[in-house]
Amino acid sequence: MTRVRGWLADGARGLVWYLREASGETAYERYVAHELVVHPGRPVLDRRTFERRRQDDRTVHARCC
Repeated sequence: MTRVRGWLADGARGLVWYLREASGETAYERYVAHELVVHPGRPVLDRRTFERRRQDDRTVHARCC
């Protein structure tokens, strides 16, 4: 029974990890880690600004002509 619980817990952790990665929820965490390592003196964007910029970059701006 303990072994089954361990497998279920591992499966649940894996599912949560996958859903967070697929939904892009971890993008901000990766951004902060990158900024702190690669650009240590630069201020880090707050989550709201980061998400706004991320969404703007993903939005397709349709043009006429």
